[in-house]
Amino acid sequence: MGGRSYAIAGGKGGVGKTTTAVNVAAALGASGRSVGLVDADLAMPNLGAVLGVEADATLHDVLAGAADLEAALARDDGLVVAPGDPRLDRYRQADPAKLGEVIRRLATAVDVVLVDTGAGLTHESLVPFGTCDAVVLVTTPDRAAVDDAAKTCEMVGEVDGAVAGVVATRADEAGAERVEADVPAPLLSRVPDAPEVAGDEPVVETAPDSAVADAYRDLAEALLPRPDGGRAAATTDDG
Repeated sequence: MGGRSYAIAGGKGGVGKTTTAVNVAAALGASGRSVGLVDADLAMPNLGAVLGVEADATLHDVLAGAADLEAALARDDGLVVAPGDPRLDRYRQADPAKLGEVIRRLATAVDVVLVDTGAGLTHESLVPFGTCDAVVLVTTPDRAAVDDAAKTCEMVGEVDGAVAGVVATRADEAGAERVEADVPAPLLSRVPDAPEVAGDEPVVETAPDSAVADAYRDLAEALLPRPDGGRAAATTDDG
């Protein structure tokens, strides 16, 4: 039986997708789960830099047919990372259609796979939407970001994917309510704006007693299988 896989997505850049992926991975790891992280932002990958990890090859090499997946995995204390290559020529050579196979293979080796997707509705983001068990939408309460998250939610349904829910980042209670009202998906967590703990990732390790860390731990808990065998609620555009 394979692990659970989630695409971390949001139509607009800068809303906290990578931060969410890294912190949820750390929270899941602290609870004893093995976690895979895939940097599927092929145009501007940064997971490797954020986590300070390197592998013999990169995800781009795998997608270009130049390396096996095993060579592109960096391992650290139960965390398995497939970092990308930021060079433009490597982006041109990578085939996004192969992302699905990468996600499926990694899911056989770990408990949870988190796929950090890029901004916008591109082919490289749509592949994880349709491959992963569910999509976690990430947005700030900013109107443009919320509109893009709602559009992304609709596109997940277009590729027969499921939405686990939405995370409101840098949000107070009123902002989270706006997100919940305008994005047709359950609100999984509200991450408050806390510049005093921002910058060093993962916050669940660098500032474990903060409200931000609590929010990411709540999100990680929401994504885990339930004792009765169920999992986090998932929706499609059909309701």
